[in-house]
Amino acid sequence: MNGVISLSEQQFKQIQAEAETAYPAECCGLLVGNIRDDSHRVTRVVPSPNIIADQAKDRFEIDPQIHIDLERELRGSSDQIIGHYHSHPDHPPIPSETDLKMTYGPTLIWLIAAVKDGKFVDLKAHKVNPNAHQFEEIALSITAT
Repeated sequence: MNGVISLSEQQFKQIQAEAETAYPAECCGLLVGNIRDDSHRVTRVVPSPNIIADQAKDRFEIDPQIHIDLERELRGSSDQIIGHYHSHPDHPPIPSETDLKMTYGPTLIWLIAAVKDGKFVDLKAHKVNPNAHQFEEIALSITAT
């Protein structure tokens, strides 16, 4: 595994709760933070409605207006959008072929929350290896603060 992404226990619980609340649909949102070398630190989790409700059982799309507004807000700050998250209802937290087709920005981290029968099961972090056009799992660190 190359790299690590760190998020606080509160951020972890926020993603967990959103994944359970959205079940049986997929939840989604953006991860704001900073990057040093191969270390990504989340400073804020920004939820988004899944705007493709008719396909939400196995697809997600973040509201583009939330993304645009967030990019504007972050201009000139030390934070940036470092990734996004979504849930996999009744599937493992492993990127799907659909996820791979949706990739943009090879530096973005993908957090995927697995939810089984409405209960959170696991959270895994991945990044895209653009040379192999596939995902690689990276370490996930949950901190107390």
